Amino acid sequence: MRRIILFTVAALNVGQLAAQQPSSAAPSDSLITLDETVVTVSRNATNLAATYVSVDVLPSRLALDKPNGRIEQTLQMAPGVTVQDGQANIRAGSGWSLGSGSRVLVLVDDLPALSPDAGGVQWSAMPMEALDQVEVVKGASSSLYGSSALNGVIHLRTWEPSAKPRVMVSTLAESYGQPPRLGLRWYDGPRGRGALRFAASGSDYTGRHGWVVHGQAFGDQGYQYNVGETSGRLHAKYRFRPNSRTEWGLNAQYLDRSSRSALLWEDFRFGYTPLDSSATKTDSRIGALAGHLIVRGDGIKHTLRLRALGIDTKSFLDSNDYSNTSQQLLGEYLAQAYRGNWSLTVGLQGSASQMASPLFSGDHRSANLGGLLQVDYTRARWDAHLGLRYEAFVIDELEVFKRPVLRAGAHRAFGRATHLRASWAQGFRYPSIAELFSASAAGVLQVFPRPGLKPEQGWTAELALRQAFKGRGGLKGYADLALFRTEFRDMLEFSFGQWANVPNAGLANFGFTSLNVGPTRIQGLEATLVGEAKLGPGTLQALVSYTYAQPLALDPDRTYATDAAGSALSYTTTSLDPSKRVLKYRYRHVGKTDVAYMLRRLTAAVSLRANSFMENIDGIFTSPLVAIYVPGVADSRYFTSSGDFVADARLQYKVSERWTLIAAVTNLNNRVVSPRPALLAEPRMLSFQANFLLH
Repeated sequence: MRRIILFTVAALNVGQLAAQQPSSAAPSDSLITLDETVVTVSRNATNLAATYVSVDVLPSRLALDKPNGRIEQTLQMAPGVTVQDGQANIRAGSGWSLGSGSRVLVLVDDLPALSPDAGGVQWSAMPMEALDQVEVVKGASSSLYGSSALNGVIHLRTWEPSAKPRVMVSTLAESYGQPPRLGLRWYDGPRGRGALRFAASGSDYTGRHGWVVHGQAFGDQGYQYNVGETSGRLHAKYRFRPNSRTEWGLNAQYLDRSSRSALLWEDFRFGYTPLDSSATKTDSRIGALAGHLIVRGDGIKHTLRLRALGIDTKSFLDSNDYSNTSQQLLGEYLAQAYRGNWSLTVGLQGSASQMASPLFSGDHRSANLGGLLQVDYTRARWDAHLGLRYEAFVIDELEVFKRPVLRAGAHRAFGRATHLRASWAQGFRYPSIAELFSASAAGVLQVFPRPGLKPEQGWTAELALRQAFKGRGGLKGYADLALFRTEFRDMLEFSFGQWANVPNAGLANFGFTSLNVGPTRIQGLEATLVGEAKLGPGTLQALVSYTYAQPLALDPDRTYATDAAGSALSYTTTSLDPSKRVLKYRYRHVGKTDVAYMLRRLTAAVSLRANSFMENIDGIFTSPLVAIYVPGVADSRYFTSSGDFVADARLQYKVSERWTLIAAVTNLNNRVVSPRPALLAEPRMLSFQANFLLH
């Protein structure tokens, strides 16, 4: 689709949407845009070509032009980004981690969207129906955004009020196909999921008052036995601009969600049936109210943002109660001054959170306060950046962590088509409340607390070159090559092992806990190519990306913990395959291709996604004792040893300027994929989507 090329541009770090005020006009039909801007990199409007770090931008039409039941499917299209069982990872910076904190910070309209208790993302609450763009910043960004930006930032920017009425309505219907193996076919009749999404925006005749309202109703019967979801959410935004220098606004959000989830399968042979055919039932309600004030003067801008967030979760598995409530107050003040080629940003950010749950063995409080100082310089073909942040974090008034973090970067243009960039940045992440205090069960397995965890810290460096090209036959495009390296100290991993020694307890002695596993290094390269050319009567567009990462344990024999049986644990003793020192739950090779051919009103496209074999996991998953209760992990690894290769196909027909019809098949080859131990991904799915857009 022609939308795909815009994503491609994004993937290549070429072309983005409006920065400080995301455009609320309909997306342009331009295939390749050179002069778009981003704001996530430095909090200032920056031309994409002049950024000093890798940035991918997914335009709003990518979410509309591919039938997507969940926003994670859209994010999977970004080069180097994987989402494993709800955990977003960038360039192998982290692996699968059950319910623990994310190393990728997710923002929605400049505010963090991670939960206060587990530091994770509530993907069902993400506003995919009103996206203007998604900015993906790769590498440590803690100097700007604090904890959880250790591996990068995903920023969802939604519609702003439009001068003229703008309306979007989208309906989605998807049907799960039959799995390729007989043991997985527990359902006979049709099963599927569907969504109704809408978004509307407008302003009064003066342009001073503006509004946006959008939401979604979603239902998923699930491809796993007794697992599914129903949810509904509503978002509202109001803006008031009394004059050209002042703006204030309010944002409100509400989500009501009921779901059933399962951690482990019954067996690889029956991989769509949960262990003991049981699933955790969870009812969640999320409410948030945010406000902002922006005042612009001569060469200066002041921004104040405030938000109150509440989460109420009722969660049960058999007789076990995992319910919890959490509240958070968050505030941020930024002052940005502009003088000639210089810009200066000074900021103060803070939050206070409270959590109550039997899951965490009582009530807990946390607070953090951070200050940042940043200088940006632009002259002729040069751009330079230097940033500093100092942050303090308190948990239950007992633990105090303090971290100064630095970031520096530069960009150099050679002519109009060649851009060189380099950066170095420190990063850190505090353990979440869930990682420190969670004591629960995941089926027959347990989740054990680890109150003595240390914060993660490290750094990221990158050197990259971007080159535009143009040729005969309407050929044009970009190529981008980035070399990256990340090192962590006290890296946290959610580890499976024996953490209790209760007589006759069987598998209840085993489960997951978070551990500081020592020093690690992740280095590699990422290459992206996007192109467009006339082919016969139509236009061919293509995106190709490849990410190679080498995630290594630097001290594999170092003992970082002792289990309940008295065994010393190290990378070597806990890994299924320690021979190459590859970190657990990582893909070393990730490739993505999207090719689309457009002929008048019809577009036909194919997407290919490939991950290399997950070489290393916790070795205890295949131990004889655990294999009795959770069988088939070794079998699944043998069956999927060639890696993951998934093909998608879609057809789009533009009925009119307002109506578009889309049909798609996801996992066309019906590949059996295991994104982490004891879980299988969904089978082939047939999708239909109708979009109505008035602007």
